[in-house]
Amino acid sequence: MALLGGIYAPNTPTLIGDLGIRHEATERALKDLGQRLQDLSSIDAILVISPHFVTGRGFGLVNSSPLRQIFDFTGFPSAFYHVHYSPPGAPEVVQTLEQLARQVDVPIAVTDQWGLDHGAWAPLHHLFPAAKIPVVPISICPELGPAVHETLGHQIHQLAEKFHLLVIATGSLIHRLDLWNQDLVSYPEDARQYLRTAKEAFMQGQWELLWNAPISWREHAAPEGGELPLRVLAGAIPSFRAEILAEEEEFSAVSLTTVFFQPTGE
Repeated sequence: MALLGGIYAPNTPTLIGDLGIRHEATERALKDLGQRLQDLSSIDAILVISPHFVTGRGFGLVNSSPLRQIFDFTGFPSAFYHVHYSPPGAPEVVQTLEQLARQVDVPIAVTDQWGLDHGAWAPLHHLFPAAKIPVVPISICPELGPAVHETLGHQIHQLAEKFHLLVIATGSLIHRLDLWNQDLVSYPEDARQYLRTAKEAFMQGQWELLWNAPISWREHAAPEGGELPLRVLAGAIPSFRAEILAEEEEFSAVSLTTVFFQPTGE
C-alpha cells in the first residue's frame, strides 16, 4: 500500500459559496489536484486534520458512515447551508490507526459525536466533489503539544503500509481575523515573514525551517490551529517534494496557501 501524498489546503467558508469574493486560483488548484490524484491511484481513505476539530486529553477519530456534515459557521447567505457533502467513513482505517497510536502511548479515542466540520469539507468538496472516498476526521489536541502530534503522524505513516491513504491538513498560515475591516493594505511584516519562511520550508523539504521561525513571526501570523495540523502532516510525510499550487489572501487578514507534498522516501 502507499501514502499517496499530503495536502495543506485553505478552509475558509468563502470557498463554499458566493460572497462577492472568489478564490478562483485556490478552487482550480484543488479541483485539478483531486482529479490528478484519482487518476494516479485508488484511495482507500482520506485522513483530514481540521483546526476546527479540537479535543482535550487526547486525539479524536471519527467513526461514522456517512459522516455528519457540520455547518460550524453563522451569518452567511442561505445558499451556504445547502451545500451537501457527506462521504462515507472508514471504520477499518480508524480501528487500525487507534491501535497504532496506542502502541506508542498516544492518547486517542474513537467517537461518533463529531463529523465533518467546514474546516474539512470546504476544501474536500472541491478536491473530491462526488464525496465517495471514505474520510477519517482527526482532531488536534493542543494540550498534548507539537511533538505528540508528530508522533501521531508517524503512526499514520505506518498505517499507509496497509492502506492507500491521502493526508490533508487544513488552515491558514496567516489567520488574523482581528485585522479584518481595519483597512490594511497587507499583513503585518512579521506575519508576512512567517508566510515566506513556511513556503521556503515547503520548497526546501525542511520542516524544521518552519518550526524554528522566530516566535514573534509566528505570533503575528497566528497560524490556524497553532501549526498542529501541519505537525501531524510532517510526522506522516517527513521527506517530501512540495508544489505550491495556489497563493491567495482575503481581507488582508487571512492567507490561502495550497500545497501538495509528494513523499520521496523514508
